[in-house]
Amino acid sequence: MEKRISMIVLDDIVTVIDGISLGIPWSDYGIEIVGTALDGEEGLTMAQELQPDIILTDIRMPVMDGLELTRSIIETHPSCKVILLSGFTEFTYAQQAIRLGAFDFISKPFSLEDIVEVVLKAVKEIEIERSKHKRIYEMEARVRESKPLLRQEYFNLLIRHSSSEESAREKWGFLEISMRREGFIIMVVEIDRFSKSTQALPISEIELTRFALQNILEETIAAYTEGVVFRESMNRLVVIYNSTGLMDPGMLAEICCNHCAQFSRYTVSIGISLEISLISEIHHGYQQAVSALSYNFYTGGNGVFRYGDFEQMGQHMRTYSLDQEKELLFALRSGNQELALGVLQQIYENCAKLEPLPQPQHLIMMYDELVFIIFRVLEEKLHADELNGLKADIEDNKKKNRISLSELQKSLEQLCLKGCDLQDKYRTTEAERVIHKAIKYVNSHLHLDLSVNECAKLVHLSSSYFSNLFKKVTGQTFLQFVTNERIDRAKQMLMKGHQVQEVAAQIGYEDRRYFSEIFKKNTGLTPSEFKQSYQK
Repeated sequence: MEKRISMIVLDDIVTVIDGISLGIPWSDYGIEIVGTALDGEEGLTMAQELQPDIILTDIRMPVMDGLELTRSIIETHPSCKVILLSGFTEFTYAQQAIRLGAFDFISKPFSLEDIVEVVLKAVKEIEIERSKHKRIYEMEARVRESKPLLRQEYFNLLIRHSSSEESAREKWGFLEISMRREGFIIMVVEIDRFSKSTQALPISEIELTRFALQNILEETIAAYTEGVVFRESMNRLVVIYNSTGLMDPGMLAEICCNHCAQFSRYTVSIGISLEISLISEIHHGYQQAVSALSYNFYTGGNGVFRYGDFEQMGQHMRTYSLDQEKELLFALRSGNQELALGVLQQIYENCAKLEPLPQPQHLIMMYDELVFIIFRVLEEKLHADELNGLKADIEDNKKKNRISLSELQKSLEQLCLKGCDLQDKYRTTEAERVIHKAIKYVNSHLHLDLSVNECAKLVHLSSSYFSNLFKKVTGQTFLQFVTNERIDRAKQMLMKGHQVQEVAAQIGYEDRRYFSEIFKKNTGLTPSEFKQSYQK
C-alpha cells in the first residue's frame, strides 16, 4: 500500500490554520494533516519529530520566522517540500527562502484553490522522487540478492584470466569478499564418475547432490580458514582459501575427501596448488591445481594430488617393447583372446610401476597408438559393417572428459575381445559356407566314389584341414556323412518301389551284397526287409 503524503501547517493566526487544515478535504488528495503550530520554533520541533513530506508555513511568525525554519528544515530533512505563505511586501523574503531551498511560495491574499494547486504540485514532485527512490532501492536489492552469483562469476573469470592487482582489489571490495587479499591455496575438486552415475537421475536430484557437496566443502573449509567454494563445471568445484600455518593444505584436502565420502554417496579427487601470494596470480594457482588433479588418472578417484609432487619423466620413453607389440598383433591375427589379454596385462603392469609417474597425457597417447595398431590389424580380418561398430566404441571412449588408467586398459581389452569374437564369428560363417558347398556336391554325386581329397580340392583346402573343418561344422567325419547320406537316399528309393540292385548302383555301391551289409549295419534291416516293412 502506497504511503500517504503527510503535511503540517504553521501560522500565527488560528483561523488561517483552521481554514487551511479543515477547510480543504485533504484526504481526497491522499494527504494527511499530521500537525499544526502557531510559531516557528514549535513548528521546527514538530517537523523534526514527525518528518512530514510537506510544510506549509507563513514567513512572518513569532519566535522563529519562516526563513530560519526553512534553513533548519532543509539542512536536516532536505526532501521536505517547504511552501511559504507571504504578503506582497515580503516578496524579497520569499526570494531568499527559495534560495534556501523552499519548494514554492503563495502570495497573500490567497484562496484555498491556490493552496491546493501548489500543494498538489509538491505532491507530484514527491511522488516522482518516491518512484525514483523505489527504483534505486529495488536495484540495490537486486544487486544484494545477485552478489553470490556475481561472486561465482567473478571467481570463474579470476581462475582463467590474469587481472591487475588494483582492479582485483576493487572488485574484491564491491563483492564484499571476506577473505584476506593475499596468501591463497586453490583446490580443484572433481566428483568421481559423476556423469556416468547421474545419467538416469532427474535434474533436481543432480542439483541437490552438487549443492550438498558444495555445502560439505564450505563447512569443512570454514572450520579452519576463510574461503569460497564455487562451481566450475558439471562435475567440478573450485575452492580458494587463505593459507594458514595451522593446517597443511594436503591434510585439509584429505579432510575434505573424507567428509564428502562420509556425508554423501560420492567420492572426490582433489588437485592442490602451491601457495599463491596475490589475487592477480590466482589463475596460475588454478592451472597448477588442474595439472595436479590430472594424476587421478592413476588411481581412478578418491585421492589428493599436490602440484610439485610429481617429477617430469622424459616424453620419449616406451612403456612396452617391440616384442610385446608383435606378440599382441600375432594374437589378434590368430584370434587368440587369452594371449592378447596376457600381453595387455603385461603392458598395464609396466605402466603402473613406472617411476616417476609420467604425465597422464603421455600414457593416453600411448593407448591411442595401441588402439590404432589394433584397429589396423582388424581391418585386414573383418567386414566394413563390423568395423563400424568398433569405430563407434572407440569414439565413445574418446568423448569421455576424464578417464583413468584402469578404464583405458579395460577399453583396450574390450576392443581386443570384440575383435577376436568377430573374427571367430567370421571364420565360423566362412567355414559353414565352404562345408555347405562340399555337402551340396556330395548330395549331387552320391553315385560316384567320393573321397576327402576330391572334395578338399573342390573348396581349395588341404585334405587334413578340410577333414577337421568338416567335422567341426557337421559333427561327423566326411566318410560318416557320405554313408549316412547314401543310406537316406536308399531309404527314399526303396519306399518308392525301386529294386535293391538299382538302388545300390544309384548311390555308388556296385556290389549288392556289400550294400546290403552297410544298409543293415545302419538301419538294423536288410534293404529287402526295409522295403517289405514299408509296403506292409
